[in-house]
Amino acid sequence: MIMKVSVILTSYNKPDFIDRVLKSMVEQTYPHWELLIMDDGSEQDTIQKIQPYLGDERIHLYSHTVHPAKRLLTTRYATLINEALTRITGELICYLTDDTVYHKDRLQKMVEVFQSKPHIDIVYSSQRVVHIDQQLVETMSYVREADRILDHASFQVDHCSVMHRRRLLPLIHEKYGQYWDDEPKHWHHADSVFWMRLNYFAAFFPLKDVLDTTYKTPHSFHHMFSSMPYDLIDGTVIEKEGDYFQIAGGYLHGIERRWINEKNRRAIRVPLLCTMKYEMKEKLAVPNYTVVTADRGKTFFYIEDQKKRRFVSKRDVQYFQFHSKEIYTISNDQLQTFEEGSVIQISPAFSPPNRRLFKWKQDVYLLVHHTFCRIDPEVVKRFAFYHQPIKLYPSQFKLFQEGKPIVPLYMESLQEFDMSLYQTSGRKHSS
Repeated sequence: MIMKVSVILTSYNKPDFIDRVLKSMVEQTYPHWELLIMDDGSEQDTIQKIQPYLGDERIHLYSHTVHPAKRLLTTRYATLINEALTRITGELICYLTDDTVYHKDRLQKMVEVFQSKPHIDIVYSSQRVVHIDQQLVETMSYVREADRILDHASFQVDHCSVMHRRRLLPLIHEKYGQYWDDEPKHWHHADSVFWMRLNYFAAFFPLKDVLDTTYKTPHSFHHMFSSMPYDLIDGTVIEKEGDYFQIAGGYLHGIERRWINEKNRRAIRVPLLCTMKYEMKEKLAVPNYTVVTADRGKTFFYIEDQKKRRFVSKRDVQYFQFHSKEIYTISNDQLQTFEEGSVIQISPAFSPPNRRLFKWKQDVYLLVHHTFCRIDPEVVKRFAFYHQPIKLYPSQFKLFQEGKPIVPLYMESLQEFDMSLYQTSGRKHSS
């Protein structure tokens, strides 16, 4: 019996890879398939790589455009997959991304499982994972093994290693109201949420063969998002097309190149999606969280919320781990343009600067708007905090409220999962 396979490929600005991805499809040994390319508004260099393949009547391109301000309203790739699932004509469904290639016998071997074992609804294969650098040179690789039946496949099986029967779709839609959950909080792991939904009705059966290879680059989606919180930390400096900007008070402000220093204030690389929600405001003459002096080091001030906070003594500057290379000289006229803020001192009243790391018991906290927020080590590293956490005493920690932890988005989303919605039925398996 011939079984048609519908492959859904989500694409967005990967001109260096999209050609090899499409080539891996047309070279499949199994001929009965359709490919739906769901492109999310790629630049012309990517579209030009796709065009030559559209002569194959099995390949269909669906191009989409979305205003940047609306791009974060949903998890875009999940939104596009949901649309594609209303267009498919195949009995079997699998997914593909623009940085993954199928091996030639990928479809053939998976289809054979469904043909010979009608009780199986989902299969997954082993996958080769290859890390490459900016020059597309391989730096390391490993195999993600498919070695057991999974009743809980989430965060264990990659987006591109699965094939399932179409007959599961109406069951999922009836129970959950949609196929893939495209809420924005699932940017990092919408596939795992969908795997939970699939697992409610069926188990994932393993196919031990390595049937796809995925490439992880410095610009890969999961690499870029792996340690990003939902909101960029106040004071973060980013670079966009050669210009520099600082997140301040929930807005994006331009700053001059002179304020960037690799040793103490580095512009970090963040996904474009993370900056789209920030409205552009006026340029800052002096960025927030900058130590300045206007009298050759006799007096020091901390620019915070565009106010000047005076360090009571040089000892306070050193205690809060500001080093000489972090201190900028400005004119007295410029200093006078800032309103006075509260002083910074260790004692008699503990009055610390914001955006410094502190250590309380075993955890690291970031002081944000006079609130201690526990911060995950992954985020600390990603946002290039150079100084060592400053030890807190109980009396100091109690002076401030404890705020929402700053953790990677995927961790925040996991904490919100209602696992009861995804419990399996206690079914038994037969191979």
